[in-house]
Amino acid sequence: MNSFKHNFGDHLEQISRLRSQDSAFAEICRDYETLMELMPLDADDPTIEDVNESLAGLEQEIRSYLEPPGDRDAGISTTQ
Repeated sequence: MNSFKHNFGDHLEQISRLRSQDSAFAEICRDYETLMELMPLDADDPTIEDVNESLAGLEQEIRSYLEPPGDRDAGISTTQ
């Protein structure tokens, strides 16, 4: 959980609870922790752009779980 302190410090308890209740969220968190272990990369490392992009996407996914349920559904299109 140390990798979450910087970006999600106010939500650590909620993240822990969600991880134990939601396997998809737990997988997102594991992916985030795995990528955070690679940081910091050297500025000339060819993978740094991909890692930063992946981390940003995972952070966005995590934040979507931390939003109230109504807010999470607001961005989902329900057209059939």
